[in-house]
Amino acid sequence: MGALFLAALGVGAVVWVLLGGLPAAAPSPSTLATPTARVTRDPLEPLTIPSIQRGPHLIFQNVIRGDDYAKTSLVPLDSPGGMRLTTGLICERVHFAAGHGICLTAEHGAESHYFAALFGADFVPTSRVPLDGAPTFARVSPDGRMAAASFQTSPPEEEAPFAPSETWLLDTQSGQVVADLADFQLLRDSVQVTEPEVDYWGVTFKRDSNGFYASVRFGGNIYLVEGNIAAKRLVVLNGGLSAPSLSPDGTRVAYASLVSSIGPTWRFHVLDLTSMVDTALSETRSIDDQMEWLDNDELLYGLATDVWRVAADGSGQPSPFLFGGLSPAVVEPL
Repeated sequence: MGALFLAALGVGAVVWVLLGGLPAAAPSPSTLATPTARVTRDPLEPLTIPSIQRGPHLIFQNVIRGDDYAKTSLVPLDSPGGMRLTTGLICERVHFAAGHGICLTAEHGAESHYFAALFGADFVPTSRVPLDGAPTFARVSPDGRMAAASFQTSPPEEEAPFAPSETWLLDTQSGQVVADLADFQLLRDSVQVTEPEVDYWGVTFKRDSNGFYASVRFGGNIYLVEGNIAAKRLVVLNGGLSAPSLSPDGTRVAYASLVSSIGPTWRFHVLDLTSMVDTALSETRSIDDQMEWLDNDELLYGLATDVWRVAADGSGQPSPFLFGGLSPAVVEPL
């Protein structure tokens, strides 16, 4: 990842890119109030950003080499292998929900400078916050009110593959940094953790925008934490969970499980937050990414230069979903 930040979007200058890919499966009924709850786009209607936005769609980083490399792009969710529209917004990580987005980007020169840009449905940045390191993960809360930016404060090394990491929470309306997770009280078994070095990354928000889950590392181990923004408190839950992603129904967390520090090596899992039953997914390759729920039954994730899908119950086999894209965000129309 690495790209120059482009501060404005000319909607009239969008570029259509034809990309062959596999067709998407039909959306899961478990995510809908009724079978007709989703708006379907008229296939005869010209493909524009507004026409895509009227139905369920995918926002992602285009990684097809060319003039549109790293530009934020859109594609209808029911046709990920069809035409995509690229915007002028260049991101290394991107996420979007409820009319608000976050773009983690960089300016490279004699020195590299990193930023979190907040933007709306027109993909024009409304504010830009300097980051203290290279971006890793980005998330927007389901109601669009909050965003999270994770970044590495120094690069990983062979002797220390886990780079120091920070996470900031931002208000999408004001563009202000609401909190640094390093300032939160961290509790484990009701006792405050006082480790001198603590790293945070991979926030996933609950629907109220106040609660969230994230990953923390201290004492040589990785843990899942549950956070409360108003209380500025984090509570350690389980060990070995990296970059959690909360399911649309709020009952499960998908995550990367650290199975070995050599490499390191990761495996995708889903944890049921009520029963605490843990399910290994059928993707067996080592991937360090924050997954995105396609619906309550399937997950998306980046692998090399493509977005893949896998069942959340451990069944089946992973398959390509979208070629030439990374950092997927599944977006439902407002």
